[in-house]
Amino acid sequence: IRNYVGDEIWRSYYKFAFDRNPWDRQVSWYLYKTKSKKTRPSFADYMRRPSAYVDNHELYMLDNELAVDFLGHYENLEEDLNTALGQAGVKTKVSVPKVNVTPKKDSSRDYRSYFTPELREQVAKWYGPEIAILGYDF
Repeated sequence: IRNYVGDEIWRSYYKFAFDRNPWDRQVSWYLYKTKSKKTRPSFADYMRRPSAYVDNHELYMLDNELAVDFLGHYENLEEDLNTALGQAGVKTKVSVPKVNVTPKKDSSRDYRSYFTPELREQVAKWYGPEIAILGYDF
C-alpha cells in the first residue's frame, strides 16, 4: 500500500491491524482448510504440508519493523478496535458481531490439545515475529 499511495500519504495515515494467537490461528486454519474432506487428515499430517504455513506478519511489517500505528489482538477484537478507532479520532464506540465462525469447530476442545511438543515448537519457529510483537505464549 505504501508503494501505491506514496510515502507522504503513507506517513499521514493512521494504520492499524490485528493478529491472532498463532497456535489458535493454526488450528482454525487447519479446520477451515480440511472442512470439506471426507476424511480429515490428522493435525500432525496437515502441519507437514507447505500450505499449513500462513504468514500474517508480513501484512503489517516493513523491513522487520512494525508498519502500523496500532497492532491489536484478535482475542480482544472489539476492545482493541475501539482503542484503534479512538486513536484515529473516532469517538463512537462500535460493537463487533461474531461472524465467520469455523463450522463444526469443537468448541469444547482447546487449541492446545492439537499440539505435540514438536508441533508447538514448529509454530513458535514459524510465527516468531508475531509471537514476539504481540506477546503470545502457548
